[in-house]
Amino acid sequence: MKKKIAFIFVNVIVTEIFILLACTVFRESYMRFWETLSRLGESLQYLWCMLTGKVCEAPRLNQSYVLGNIHILPQSFDGFIRNVKAYFSLLVNSANLHSFGGQAGERLTVLFAVVLIGIPLVIALSFILKAIYRKPNIRYDVDSVPLRIFKKISGVTYQPIKRFMQEYFEGLKGNRKLKIAWLMIWLFNLNVVSIGTAFSAYYFYFAASFDFGSIYRQICMLLADMYLGLNKIPWWVLLGALLLLFNRWRHKKAFKRLYRMEARNCGFINELPIVSMTCGSMGKKKTTVITDMALSQAVMFRQKALEILQKTDMKFPFFPWIAFENELKKCMEYRCVYNLATAKEWVDKKRKRFEAHGNFMWQLYGYDGARYGMTYMDELKEESIFDALKTYAQGYFVYVVHSSLIVSNFSIRTDDFLADQGNFPLWVNDFFPKGIAANSRFANILDFDVLRLGKKVLEHNERSGSFEFGVVAITEVGKERGNNLELKEVKKSTEETNQKNDLFNGWLKMCRHSATIDNYPFIKVFTDEQRPASWGADARDLCDILTIIESGEQRLAFPLYIFEETISDILFSMFLRLYTDLRFLRGDNTLLIHICKSVTSAVYKRNVRIYNRYGYCVAKIEKERGTQDGKKEKKKYFLMNKKIYSRRFSTDCFSDYFNCLAKKTDVGIMDYMAYETEKASVEELKMQNSYFINSLYKEDADFGSH
Repeated sequence: MKKKIAFIFVNVIVTEIFILLACTVFRESYMRFWETLSRLGESLQYLWCMLTGKVCEAPRLNQSYVLGNIHILPQSFDGFIRNVKAYFSLLVNSANLHSFGGQAGERLTVLFAVVLIGIPLVIALSFILKAIYRKPNIRYDVDSVPLRIFKKISGVTYQPIKRFMQEYFEGLKGNRKLKIAWLMIWLFNLNVVSIGTAFSAYYFYFAASFDFGSIYRQICMLLADMYLGLNKIPWWVLLGALLLLFNRWRHKKAFKRLYRMEARNCGFINELPIVSMTCGSMGKKKTTVITDMALSQAVMFRQKALEILQKTDMKFPFFPWIAFENELKKCMEYRCVYNLATAKEWVDKKRKRFEAHGNFMWQLYGYDGARYGMTYMDELKEESIFDALKTYAQGYFVYVVHSSLIVSNFSIRTDDFLADQGNFPLWVNDFFPKGIAANSRFANILDFDVLRLGKKVLEHNERSGSFEFGVVAITEVGKERGNNLELKEVKKSTEETNQKNDLFNGWLKMCRHSATIDNYPFIKVFTDEQRPASWGADARDLCDILTIIESGEQRLAFPLYIFEETISDILFSMFLRLYTDLRFLRGDNTLLIHICKSVTSAVYKRNVRIYNRYGYCVAKIEKERGTQDGKKEKKKYFLMNKKIYSRRFSTDCFSDYFNCLAKKTDVGIMDYMAYETEKASVEELKMQNSYFINSLYKEDADFGSH
């Protein structure tokens, strides 16, 4: 309660200060606003006279008693041309260049003097600090006396003020009315409202007169209006505001670049067939690429479903679609509709009931079929309203289903969420949000039995046949399916389920049939493996093979960041040298390290956040047919840090298997036997349990027996 009262008190004080500044410092801006308001009235009167054929005086747009003698540019265009010529003539004037060189030399002399004085001071300070901190100790995690004093002073001054300001600005974000009031005050203070009013006045005057000769004079008035609002602001405030605006521009520019890269990625994914295989050596980001593709494809499926809904809506634009959606949502809630097959069955039942009873109110929600029609003709075919309802039901199911559309054999996190106010819901699918996304869900666990048309691992698996549409992501597909050589001894006729009798490849060839809505297949299979040959040719021939040639170095979409990055790198490297030396010598906490850590960590964190938000790398890919008999195409795929590395997946997705193996033993790397010399002895070679070494000594034993 006390903080709330304090916040209100601060709001009142700040508002009173703003009003006081408006009445004193920025008083002329309000006078100018009244003047431009009267000029706007004159312009409207002049326009009315021109439209009605009456004669009246032109508005006094070039006259201002408030602006007075503010002249940023010459008063006439001819004077502006003369001044421009004079300016450029000074650039080649020897006397002017000599004067400029003299002034530059004076300033450089002052700069050199400061540097020469500063260098000994820096050297002396470094020697003093080394003398103070050179003495080693092992006082673990004990604060030095200067640091304790600093923390006590900071604890009663800086820290409370910092916490109060953080909480105040956090609360101010939700006070929309107050922010609008403050914004309006400063729009008047900075003469922005007057500029808008003056522009409107000139716009209406120009619309009536087409006076092109007055344009230059209006530019002069505009600059004078801007000067009137800005000349009362201190230069350092203007510089800070410009830096903030510049930084905001850089953020917007970076986001545009990221969205452009995502659009290019989506275009690349759309070119792929239903099944694709990403290959490359270890560390080339194969799993990263298919995860990125799966995330983008899931979003594109939602967008395509929305597009189908919109197009179907236009076929029967006056049908009460929202009533149809509400009934379908209830059916989904009560599990009457839980997949595409039941959605089609539900619409078929409505069709039969309508054909039996002909009741528009019960089955078509009061739709006026006689007035708006019951069929749609697109010059290719005639489609009944129930055909459109069947398409709409399937598209709506794909669009609103509260589940990830990704099914995978490794976990993938998504951040999309459905915003719904009771009408038509909208998906929020931003891969580049500010901060950490609050709504997350994970990919569905891939039960391979749902993809097998033949024998199953679980004979009576309740999920068999349930998969219809979605994004399937399979990492290390060759280890799951095997290649022709590995399956040479596997028999199709065996009782156990294996790669030859489970008809998984048959599902790959026919999977689009269950996933097609309005001629669009809502199915994509992304796989990865180190070598294309690791997967059998029968399945591989269906794919496009994407070979990652190079994953690329980190780049930055954030423009003009090189200067800040250089400062960060220099500061961080200097701090690391100092910090490592002091960590070696001392175990206590010192004031020097505390201050250096605070400054360096702030710069380092900003640099890391910029790279995490706007960093990306370009994966160079060669695309070819699965038969590997066609020409390879060179492609690029953009991996953006904010999208793919926001805890989306784990690169060591099978590590728990090895963790279990390690936990079962009582031995670690520190328990391994080490070589005694630079050359392994016979006993040490035999300790390797090597096929090669064992074969050598076995042959020696056999030879000795003969």
